[in-house]
Amino acid sequence: MMATHSVVSESNADSNIIIIHDGAQYPSHLKNKHQSLFEEWKSNDDPSIKSTNQPKINSVFSSGGEKYATNNKRQKQLTNSIIQNLIINVGLSLSIVDHTSFNDFMNDVYSKYKPIHRRDLTRSFLPALHKKCTSKLQEICAEATHVSLTLDIWCDRRMRSYFGVTLHTIIDDKYKTFLLSFERLEGKHTSDKLATEFDRITQLYNLKDKIVRLITDNASNNLAAFDNIILPGFDDYFDGIIDDSSESESESKSNDKETDDYAPAVGEEKQLQTHEADDSIYQTTLDSATEEEFLRLPCFCHCLQLVVNDGIKASAAAASSLQKVASIAKLSHSSTVFSERLEKFNYTIPRANRTRWNNQFQTVKKVIDIPSSILNLILSDLKKNDLILNSKDRKVLEEFVSLFELFNEATVLTQGESYATICLVAPTVLGILFDLERELGSSTLTLVSLCEALIASIKARFSGLLRYFEIDVPFNTYCMSERFSDVIFLISPLLDARFKLL
Repeated sequence: MMATHSVVSESNADSNIIIIHDGAQYPSHLKNKHQSLFEEWKSNDDPSIKSTNQPKINSVFSSGGEKYATNNKRQKQLTNSIIQNLIINVGLSLSIVDHTSFNDFMNDVYSKYKPIHRRDLTRSFLPALHKKCTSKLQEICAEATHVSLTLDIWCDRRMRSYFGVTLHTIIDDKYKTFLLSFERLEGKHTSDKLATEFDRITQLYNLKDKIVRLITDNASNNLAAFDNIILPGFDDYFDGIIDDSSESESESKSNDKETDDYAPAVGEEKQLQTHEADDSIYQTTLDSATEEEFLRLPCFCHCLQLVVNDGIKASAAAASSLQKVASIAKLSHSSTVFSERLEKFNYTIPRANRTRWNNQFQTVKKVIDIPSSILNLILSDLKKNDLILNSKDRKVLEEFVSLFELFNEATVLTQGESYATICLVAPTVLGILFDLERELGSSTLTLVSLCEALIASIKARFSGLLRYFEIDVPFNTYCMSERFSDVIFLISPLLDARFKLL
């Protein structure tokens, strides 16, 4: 509340002094009580107040055509907001800044804003942001004492390949993960090309002496690229261990489009090799507390999908039932009548993705979730009796879903970005194995061969890990699976509160 100054109100004829009760009521008091003085005050009012040069509030919000300069603070703020929120966060196209409708919208929002062009984004703004981001990452890497790197290759829908490197570290007792590089790869993905790119990244962020773990997928060219990156003290450790590219060969027959880009260059092909693993090789390293730790680890998600692929090859007993599901799903996306009938009962069937097995798995689940009374009635009305799921089909499909359910959960769970997923490896493998063995012990199981194939594949591909738990596993197995012998897979769950012993 504004304070008022209440004093005596007088009019002295000799001095013409007015003492005001309340400053806010000065004009009205003067006019009512002292008319002559009011006229004099009005005529002697400060001319500066009446100056035409004094800016008016309306002029501040004028809709004139004048635009901000490029270095104006408000101009920079709006431009940065467009780049950060619309282009980077939302993922809108760079060309949006050249679109007439977008510029009209910005003119309505703030008429003084000067539109930028796509050329400005690609030549100025984005390179500046990239440079700033790189500098920040270099500062973070300088703080880290030990790091792990994840390397992978992706393909977009136009089959353009990209090589990504992700950093994982702990700084001030907080888990940190950052994308260090995402570069376009052209031509054959040879080991030399990948090694050159990896060397560039490690030099840029000064990581060569800080890497303790390197996680790659199972493509032979990735494995060959990093064979020679061995920290001091580990040369003898890798002597005599035969490298293995069996995973990429087993992959080559799968339906995943991405595997075509992992094919080795001419002359780099390797035959499937197996050997009898010697645990003393790993034990020598793991027992040494003074030597630097370094070991290339396989991608757990990728190995898990290879187990799924082994199981799918043994799913002949479920083939006919799965064929019906695929036909029903296709019908829902090609027949408007069928999809509308399903929608009336609040059911939809998602589109399956060829390159994602668990996406197809979700399609199977959605189909069998539709009650038989509803699905069969609609199919019968549409004269699609050959697609009706009988009781045997239902039983087979329910078993199929039950056997792969944990694989689906593990695939989703181990794709987390805000937490360390390595602690999930051992609990996940053991959980899936024990669940499959329980299913196999059921006297009513129909898909026995599928269950047995999944169990055998897990024991073969994760044999190094399972030996710690005195589980009977084959000795002649893939070299890659022996990499799961690293004791880090046992230590990491113990440091995770979710797996504490009760």
